[in-house]
Amino acid sequence: MFVKGLDHISIIVSDVEENLRFYRDILGFNVLKDFYDEKEKARIIFLNVGNNMLELIAPDEKPTKGEKVSWEKRSKGGVEHIAFLVDDMDRTYEYLKSRGIEFILGPLEFSEGKYGYFYGPEGVLLEVIWWKT
Repeated sequence: MFVKGLDHISIIVSDVEENLRFYRDILGFNVLKDFYDEKEKARIIFLNVGNNMLELIAPDEKPTKGEKVSWEKRSKGGVEHIAFLVDDMDRTYEYLKSRGIEFILGPLEFSEGKYGYFYGPEGVLLEVIWWKT
């Protein structure tokens, strides 16, 4: 078996329209596929940005949302965050802030760029990162 790369990241969502507004309308993802899967008993939406794909799964039985905690109180095991590459951290920060997104950390500068963290609608910790070229 040879892994060629990452295909997609999947998020279970409780409110599909809220997540579409966030990922499509605020972050700029494009909807590739939107269908109902009888076997999974869920609406499935594939979105992409750049070479990356995100899958939103909205099961018939609505799940509970993830807990949004302060930066210092993160302690849950598993996937910690999803990072999105941006071309201008300052403009990205101002844009997201204008759309009501509250950063829990940053933006912070480090020797190779800038980054900041915020929560998506389902309590998934998200990062935006800009790398110096």
